[in-house]
Amino acid sequence: QRNLRPEQLSAIIEKDVSERAFMVSANLTRSVYDEKCTFTDEIDTYEIDKFIKGTKALFLGPPYSRLSLTSPVEATDTDVKFTFSEDLVFNIPFKPVMSLTGRMEMKRGPDGLITSYREFWDGGVP
Repeated sequence: QRNLRPEQLSAIIEKDVSERAFMVSANLTRSVYDEKCTFTDEIDTYEIDKFIKGTKALFLGPPYSRLSLTSPVEATDTDVKFTFSEDLVFNIPFKPVMSLTGRMEMKRGPDGLITSYREFWDGGVP
């Protein structure tokens, strides 16, 4: 979905967070991302297919893991920003949980698609 107005993109990202918990489930609206988009957290950088595959394998999605907005999703013609809180339930024996808060910064390309995704965790790597 190229050239979306900022308010259209922010509504899509808000649903991806609030309804699909995409950061822990990888259930994102792929059509708003460039296929060469990079996904970076405090540990590594991934291409879109590796982000989706790795997230689905690493975490138990909702209702186990939880993702919440702690600020509105703010989009412009060049970026998207919001803050979040999440409880990550790992898909391994004993199902350990890691809670963290942070902020998201996404950059948009000239066609309006998201070209980079960057998570900043409050306090760094737990």
